[in-house]
Formats: sequence, structure tokens, C-alpha cells
Amino acid sequence: MNCLIHTRMSIIAFSLAVISTTLCCPEMSTAAEAPRPLAPPTALSLREARVIIDGAVAYAREKKLRMTVVILDEEGQLISADRMEGASFHLERFAKGKAFTSLMLRDRSETAAELSKTRPDRYFGIMNMYPGEVYLVGGGVPLAIDNRLVGAVGVAGLPEGVDEKAALAGIDAWNKYRESMKK
Repeated sequence: MNCLIHTRMSIIAFSLAVISTTLCCPEMSTAAEAPRPLAPPTALSLREARVIIDGAVAYAREKKLRMTVVILDEEGQLISADRMEGASFHLERFAKGKAFTSLMLRDRSETAAELSKTRPDRYFGIMNMYPGEVYLVGGGVPLAIDNRLVGAVGVAGLPEGVDEKAALAGIDAWNKYRESMKK
């Protein structure tokens, strides 16, 4: 019995020593408690993403249409998204899938859609490797700065072929914005 009490007392004493050392000397705390380094900044800023979105939305409004547009960074992570009033709730997922597809293939998502006819093995391979992440239809366009892939835009909810035109309108607005920033 004395041995059990002595063991418990030793464990409690050790625990108190560890806690007091951690509280009194924070520089001695474990590496797991150290602040994490910041993630590297994306090459595509939130402001630039919003310029692309605003350009695409303006195109859709001009045509009296409703859609959703998504901007992904070079790693496929969401920078910004916008669903126009009255656009269906599920369109964000479609737009993100289109953007991810164009980012992954470094080409328009329309090109990926054509794979079902020209290279069914590749088409089904992509579908199986990235289930729920790719949407192999038109409307996704990669974004590049000085021939370096920096992200992608995806548009969903417009008639066939018009999604990509809205994405390109957004990219045109982005290119004009970038030119104006050089001056």
C-alpha cells in the first residue's frame, strides 16, 4: 500500500514540475507549441480574384443571366467565390470543379470534356483519381502570369459555351487591372 501511495505521489510531483517549468519558462516548451510559420502568399491576390469575379458577373448581368464564379489559387484552394442572386445553390460546387479541372490539366475544362471521346481511358482515369473534385465540362479556365500557372476560374450556371465566355470576360478585366497597376 505504501508503495502505491509513494508511486502516486511521485507521479503528481513530476506532473507539477513539468507544469511549473512550462509556465515559468515558456522558452523551454515543446516545439509543438511553437507558432506555426505563415503559409507562403499566393501569387493571385484576393483583390485580383475579385476583379475577375466582377468582370464575369458584369458579363452575365449584361446578358441577363445568373451564375456562380469561383477563383482557386495555384494549389486548388478557394480564394473567392460569388453566387449571383437567384443562382442555384449547387452551382458553386460545379464552378469549383471546373476551375480545379482546368488547374489540374493546365488547360480549359472544355478540353477535358473532349477526352471522353478522344481518350476515354484518360477521362475515366481523371474521374476515378479525383472523385467529387473535377467537373469535366466547359467553364473552367487556367490563370497564368508570365506563363506561370497561378490559379483558375470556374463559372457555372450559364448556357453551354457561355460559362467560358463569362470566365474569359473576367480574365480580360483582370488583365486590364494588371496593366493599370504597372503604370
